[in-house]
Amino acid sequence: MYIVETVSWVAKAGVESQQMIDAVTLMLPDLKKVPGFKYQSLSQKEIMQETSNTDSASQWLQLYYWDTVENAHNSNEIMAPTASLAHLISLIEPASIAIDIFIPQQQSSRLMLD
Repeated sequence: MYIVETVSWVAKAGVESQQMIDAVTLMLPDLKKVPGFKYQSLSQKEIMQETSNTDSASQWLQLYYWDTVENAHNSNEIMAPTASLAHLISLIEPASIAIDIFIPQQQSSRLMLD
């Protein structure tokens, strides 16, 4: 069994994709110490700004896989004091952050997570 946590956000203006990737990579050693952590992935989508047709921003989606709902919820408290999370948050528009936890109900095949 596994739990899926989604965390989405919009990068601050001027933040490059590689900066976001590096910030998430920097978090991995801390994240791997959190009880119940199984896997994470990071995805990006370019979005058009409402103020201009030429400006774009980056919307990000991070998927976390946990062993239990409780560990997914507790992870936020455990990661909150880390410098790696503080660095990532410094690149994000704070009001854009959305966090949800889902319990899988169906899958195409067995998911193999180490």
